[in-house]
Amino acid sequence: MSLIDRYISLTVASVMALATLALLGLFIVLTLIDQAQGMINQYNLFYVVRFVVYSLPRMLYEVVPYAAMMGCIAGLGLLASSSELLIMRAAGLSTASIAWSAIKPALILAFIGMLVGEFLLPDFERMARADRTQAKSDLVGITEKGGFWYREKDVYMHFDVVGQRGVLHGVSLYYIDEQKMRRSLFAQRGVYHDIRAGKNYWLLEDVTYSDFTSSMVKVEKLPSFEWRTSLTPNLISSEIVVQPDRMSIRELIAKITYMDEQGLESKKFALGFWGKVFQPIATLSLVVIGISFIFGPLRDSSMGTRVLAGVIVSITFKFLQNLISPASLVFGFSPIIAVLAPIFLCLLVGAYVLKRSG
Repeated sequence: MSLIDRYISLTVASVMALATLALLGLFIVLTLIDQAQGMINQYNLFYVVRFVVYSLPRMLYEVVPYAAMMGCIAGLGLLASSSELLIMRAAGLSTASIAWSAIKPALILAFIGMLVGEFLLPDFERMARADRTQAKSDLVGITEKGGFWYREKDVYMHFDVVGQRGVLHGVSLYYIDEQKMRRSLFAQRGVYHDIRAGKNYWLLEDVTYSDFTSSMVKVEKLPSFEWRTSLTPNLISSEIVVQPDRMSIRELIAKITYMDEQGLESKKFALGFWGKVFQPIATLSLVVIGISFIFGPLRDSSMGTRVLAGVIVSITFKFLQNLISPASLVFGFSPIIAVLAPIFLCLLVGAYVLKRSG
């Protein structure tokens, strides 16, 4: 790495770090304001602060693409304002070389964001949601009016409350065959036992078992019952607690596989999967279009104008993502197309402007 290359990268990296901290600070303030609305009657400041701390990985993951772009715009903008970019180009340094020097710290930031999204975000997001629910209720768990319904082949299941660490409350199982209910089972509580080797099961406690196959309904009380199913706590919590874009790639693969096996619609999770996979490329696309502004239409503009342009591009990019992604679920086109369309648009525009600027 040459001295000039290192200088450009360090300048952009330092501004990128400041942009990340600034955006994180903004997210923290907005989250505090949003959560503080529930402090009056539901929970206290301690739970609000803890929720914000648990939400930090999600905030960091979400700001990375925009912080990378803003860092490149502001970092290269500083060099342009002091005429250093002009001197570098006059000395024979190409636009591509300068762009690559600015892209390198952005790639590092994108890699950090990917690691956070894969290893920290899902668990912290679950803790944040569970902790907030615990603050609102004496029962530790996630619950909503009406509970939660699932289906596994011919078994329909309902859970009143999904607790932490693999605990279910109010478990109802309905076995349907030829559009008739053959058996039902109700348990006060279910605890997941992970013993590996494909022998995992839920231990249901205080069970009421009903058999409708004969002319007389048979009801039996059982102290416990081993319920063997492919449904795991992670699969349950991934749908109840965490949105697809806040799950890890591994969890998304497991969720998609499970839903496909059960004949359920998995496009929402496929959309989240491809969004996670292509997140680094999305960051790169925003960086490229940000760099193109410095060498193209905003070459002689003020720093405020450049930052404003970056904000507008960020909002437009997010708007396209929010528009195309749900459209893929409604109109049935591939989730990959929905994820890649805004990315390719930014890359094409950025590459075109950079090529024209030489």
